[in-house]
Amino acid sequence: MCASDESTSANVTNDGIAYSVCADSSHGEGGYIWKPFQPGQGHSRTSDGIGAEIGIWDKLLTLFEPGEDFVSYGDVEERFLDRYPTDFTLLLHSYGHKWRDPDYPSTQYSMSSYLAGRLRDLANENQLDLTWRPAEGKWKHNEIISHWKPSS
Repeated sequence: MCASDESTSANVTNDGIAYSVCADSSHGEGGYIWKPFQPGQGHSRTSDGIGAEIGIWDKLLTLFEPGEDFVSYGDVEERFLDRYPTDFTLLLHSYGHKWRDPDYPSTQYSMSSYLAGRLRDLANENQLDLTWRPAEGKWKHNEIISHWKPSS
């Protein structure tokens, strides 16, 4: 987020898609462009941010088997840790986690929030299905938790 409106401008493409640009020098020569999510275009093809740097959307899709039933968010996170420990550690140190990193300053936005948001991106692209079910085990404090499976 930019701290000053002096460097930002609101724009619209020729086909009517709104976007904003910050031309502050902190973003480099091209500035920074915010574009809203466009169904069908998908965040998995975005070219900036930590998700693009580590290819998060493609990696999350590898955590599911075709035809697999719903998998609880906690199990998805465990699979991510097992398969991509370096990326997991990067996200853990970037966002913190309620019980995996209790010394990290507590915020509403955690590594779990980040990963669940990226799973939601994939659901918005019709690549994953989402349902809500009771939480179990280490996640029981949430009462209900997201469950994900590949879209059929």
